[in-house]
Amino acid sequence: MTQFENYPFLNSTTFAMLKKSTAGKPEFLVELFQSFIDDSKELMLELDNCKAEKNLESYYTSVHTLKGLCGTIGCTRMFEVLKTMDKLNKGSEFEDSMSYLPELKTVFAETSEAIKLEVFSTVDQPNNENT
Repeated sequence: MTQFENYPFLNSTTFAMLKKSTAGKPEFLVELFQSFIDDSKELMLELDNCKAEKNLESYYTSVHTLKGLCGTIGCTRMFEVLKTMDKLNKGSEFEDSMSYLPELKTVFAETSEAIKLEVFSTVDQPNNENT
């Protein structure tokens, strides 16, 4: 059990708000979450590259950006991992922060699955069957 398992993948209040605000156009909700997944994948690759290149400034920025995306869309468990990493970065404890990358990757994969189950499968998407 990790320290983040008590957090839900998706914040139900945020999800309900997003669902309500896109009720007339449910495909917007799907697009929003698909964009989150796509952007997160890019930022996760960026984190790996920054670690390999020891580019701490870009690493710091990528963690902070990804944390903001997670907070905005309500991906709570992922947000909590990134919050821990961001705090370590602010204390210049980059090696400790980078030690959370495997956990972040696992939580991202699990969050993506939760999104597929809770968002994509609950929204009628006649033209988006492969999502």
